[in-house]
Amino acid sequence: MLGNSCNLNCQFCFWDLRLKDISLTKKKIIIDEIKNSGIKKITISGGEPLCNKDLFPVLKYAKNNGLEVVLHTNGLLINDKVAHNLKGLVSRVSLSLDGSSEEIIHKMRKSRGMFSHTVWLVKKLCNLGIPVNIKTVITKINQNDISNIGNIVSRLPIEYWSLLEFNPINRGLINKDKFYLDPKKFDSVITNMKKHYPHLVIKVHKFVRKPNKYCFVASNGDVYKYVANKGDELVGNLFEKGLKNILTSI
Repeated sequence: MLGNSCNLNCQFCFWDLRLKDISLTKKKIIIDEIKNSGIKKITISGGEPLCNKDLFPVLKYAKNNGLEVVLHTNGLLINDKVAHNLKGLVSRVSLSLDGSSEEIIHKMRKSRGMFSHTVWLVKKLCNLGIPVNIKTVITKINQNDISNIGNIVSRLPIEYWSLLEFNPINRGLINKDKFYLDPKKFDSVITNMKKHYPHLVIKVHKFVRKPNKYCFVASNGDVYKYVANKGDELVGNLFEKGLKNILTSI
């Protein structure tokens, strides 16, 4: 609902729609629709949610409506003040960490300073009582670095570590040769991580082979469901049909 503006331009990103921002009033209508459909927990992602001027009004409105909110972010726009402002508004922050060094992360995301900032931010958020998880996209570029990332996150106060299969759709499809990792190699990495870090909670997301059952609401009210090997498929607009009716139809 916050659009997909982003402060990064990752070549493996699976979400390519370019949508205009909508008014805060319409964003609140989306939250009303979510609440009225019976959903109790939502994930706010992007793009990068911190790029949107209405993030905190939306978080406050969702909280006041009894919704549990998870914030997916690359974390780069969260400073000390923003971190304090998040307290009490989100149930968890999900941060990206795709390398154990600035160099590897730069190869993945063309970003400088992300490694050191993420490590600082995990500790900062946890000190504020905000639960954190780390998510890592496993690709051809960082496959040999995953164990090093595991060594780092195993020493951080996180709830769990999410290991994600690269999804070659949209922009990711254009750059498939650069990032795509054979499923057998992906599974081998997962097996090794669970073996080497038995006390670390690891959650695996195989988006291509075992797509999650979820729906995605874009900032214009369009609702998408995930279709294996195709990506997100438009199933209706909640401003026109109502979210509860759309969910019933699918």
